Amino acid sequence: MRMLIAFALSAMLAFPALARPLAPAEMETLTAAVDRYLSAIEKSDAPTIVGALPPRILNVFAGATGTEAGKLESTLIDQTKAMMKGTRFRDLAFGRSQLVAEDAALADGTAVTWVLIPTAFVSETKSGRTKHEQPLLALNEGGDWYFLRIEGPQSQQLAAIAYPFLAEVKFPPSSASAVQ
Repeated sequence: MRMLIAFALSAMLAFPALARPLAPAEMETLTAAVDRYLSAIEKSDAPTIVGALPPRILNVFAGATGTEAGKLESTLIDQTKAMMKGTRFRDLAFGRSQLVAEDAALADGTAVTWVLIPTAFVSETKSGRTKHEQPLLALNEGGDWYFLRIEGPQSQQLAAIAYPFLAEVKFPPSSASAVQ
């Protein structure tokens, strides 16, 4: 009997989380949060952009750099402002039609709902315009939506450190291409 229970438990753990449609209330709060986030990017509003990062991601940064959280946040705001200086962002959009959610729990019991959102935008600098397409990881923790742009393996690894259930997730690739 114990073998059967152990087998059943291991089989359940081996299956990936099941995706589900977003509930109407989830879709409404997620859409509003993404709209605010993309608007902040368009306006180069660094405090709002940094404020949308998941607190667990900030804690990982703080732990890795040995910086206290408050100082880290102001440093990230300054770095974001500097990075965005001289760049105009436009045509920001996200794919709303096929969003699905997955639910997970962290080791401390915290429930997290997460969604991968396809996003696109154009950045303009003195040297030209570039169209970017990348997944945006949306995480709902404690009733609030937080965001992390997934630009490649480093951001995927960071997400997996803070949210271990993401370690085996295959994120869609991001791309950047010059536009006229």
